[in-house]
Amino acid sequence: MGNEIIYPIDTANFRNLRENSFVYVDKTGYIHSLINTKVKYYFLARPRRFGKSLFLDTMAEYFSGNRELFKGLAIDRLHPEEWESYPVFRLNMSGKAYATPADLTIKIETQLEDCETLYGLPIIGGDSAPESEYRFEYRFESIIRNVAEKYGRKVVILIDEYDAPLSSAIGQPELQENYREQLHGLYSVLKNAEPYIHFCFLTGVTRYGKVSVFSGLNNLNDITFSDEYAGICGITNEELREYYSDGVVKLAEKQGVSVEDAYGLLKFNYDGYHFSESMTDIYNPYSINYAMHNCKIEDYWCQSGVPTILSKAILHNDFDISTLSGKKVSKSTLTDLSIYALNPIPLFYQTGYLTLKAYDNRRQRYTLGYPNREVESSILNNVLELYLPSPQEKRGAIYDMEDALEEGDAEGFVKLMKAFLADIPNQLHKYVSRYENYYHTIFYCLTTLMGLDVEAEYSTSEGFIDMLVKTSGYIYIIELKINGTADDAMRQIEEKHYAAPFAADSRKLVKIGLGFSTDTHNITSSLIGGGKNY
Repeated sequence: MGNEIIYPIDTANFRNLRENSFVYVDKTGYIHSLINTKVKYYFLARPRRFGKSLFLDTMAEYFSGNRELFKGLAIDRLHPEEWESYPVFRLNMSGKAYATPADLTIKIETQLEDCETLYGLPIIGGDSAPESEYRFEYRFESIIRNVAEKYGRKVVILIDEYDAPLSSAIGQPELQENYREQLHGLYSVLKNAEPYIHFCFLTGVTRYGKVSVFSGLNNLNDITFSDEYAGICGITNEELREYYSDGVVKLAEKQGVSVEDAYGLLKFNYDGYHFSESMTDIYNPYSINYAMHNCKIEDYWCQSGVPTILSKAILHNDFDISTLSGKKVSKSTLTDLSIYALNPIPLFYQTGYLTLKAYDNRRQRYTLGYPNREVESSILNNVLELYLPSPQEKRGAIYDMEDALEEGDAEGFVKLMKAFLADIPNQLHKYVSRYENYYHTIFYCLTTLMGLDVEAEYSTSEGFIDMLVKTSGYIYIIELKINGTADDAMRQIEEKHYAAPFAADSRKLVKIGLGFSTDTHNITSSLIGGGKNY
C-alpha cells in the first residue's frame, strides 16, 4: 500500500490493527496503570463508538501474553520483565436485538459454550445443569473454577456493553425486570468466583443505579469519572497531533485551508468531550478516523445512529430541549440512571450527547453542555424528526429562513415560519398536549440548525428573553406567547427592557412578538419593531 495511511474505520481488533499497520493511538499505558494497583474489578462507562471494545481487545491480547503485538508501545517499555499469560474470557452483550427473555438467555448461554469449547471443557448447559431459573449462574461459575484449576492460573474476565439488554427494553418494565434478574445472576458470579479471578473489566454506555445489577460486587472500582483515566478512550489534543498530523495536512489540502485551520475544524466538530473534573479535552475517535479517511468534515458519529433509548427519552418526557445545554447537576444525578424512571439528563450525558463543561468544587456540581457542533446538530435534527415529517426535505425552507434573518427581513422570516408550521400534518400535533414547550422547541431547533448564534431563555436583569438570535448585522429579540397575542409579547419586550443589554452593540436591533394558538397550531399574530428603544 506504499505510504498510504490506514485508519481504523471498521475494526476494533487490536491484532488486525498492529499486523496491518493501521493508525493506532497507544492506550497501553493505561493497562499498565490498571494492573499495577491492588484492585482487580473495574468498570468504565463511555458513549458508543468511543473505543471501549478496542481497549478490551487490547487487554485480551496483553493478558494472553502476545507480546509481539506490543513492540514499541508504552506497555512494552513499562513492563520490561517477562509477561505472564492468563486464560481470558470475553463476553459481549451487544449485537443482538433483545425482544424476549429467551433472547438474553440464549445470548449468554452461547457465549458460555464458546468459553467451554475454547478451553476444552465439557459442555455443561442444558439438562446437565442443576434446576434453577437461570442455570447459567452455575455454569459460568463452574467454567471459571474449572479453567483456573486446569491451567493453574486465575482467569481474566472482560465484559463489553454489559447494559445493552437493559437499554434495549426501555419502556417495557416487565421485560427489563427479567433482563435485570438474568444479568444480576450472571454478574453475581464475579463476586462468588473471586478466588479464581485475576482481573475483571466491564464496560457499558450507561451506569444504571438503583437496579442491583452489581449488588454484592462491592469492590467494583468505577473509573468513569477518574482524572487519571479521562483519556482511556477517545483522542486527546496531544494524541491528535502525534498520531494524525499527516492526515490533518491532507485534510487541510483537500479543504483548501491552513493546517491550523484544519485542526480548528476538527476541534469545532469533534472535540469537547470531558469525562472528569480535570476537563481534559477528548475528541470522538469514530468521527476523527472517518474525517481522516475521507478528508472531509461530516457528522459521522451521529450518522451511525441515534440510540433508540434517546428517542424514547425525548418522547416520554416533557422538557425543553433548549434548556439542556447549561444544565447544572450533581455527580450522583449523572450516575443514577434508573430503568424504572427514565431521567433524560443522565441519559443524554451517558450516551455522549451532553458532556461536562465546568465543575464547581465548592458545590460539587457539574455544568453540562453539548460537546461540539456535530452532537448539537444531531440532537436538534433528532428532535425535529420526532416532531415534524421529513425534516430533511424541508432544508430549503430552513435555508430561506436563515437568509431572511441574515438580510434583516423579519417579516419574510415570520411568513416562512408560518408556512413551515402550516405544513405539519394534523396528526403530529398530538405532541402539543404533551409538550408544554412544543413550539419553543421547534423554533429553537430551526434557528439553531440555521447555523445562527441562538440563545434560549436569555437572562436579563428584568427577566428572560424567549429567544435571542444574532447575525453579523442584526440582533433579534423574539418573544413567543402560547395562546396569547403578539401585542402581549411585544408589551413584555418593552416593559422588561429586553433591549437594554444591547445598547452598545453596533448591530441593528429587531424586536419580534409572536402569538401562537394551540387550536390553529400556528402563528396567529405578529408584531415587528425596530430601533433601540429602552
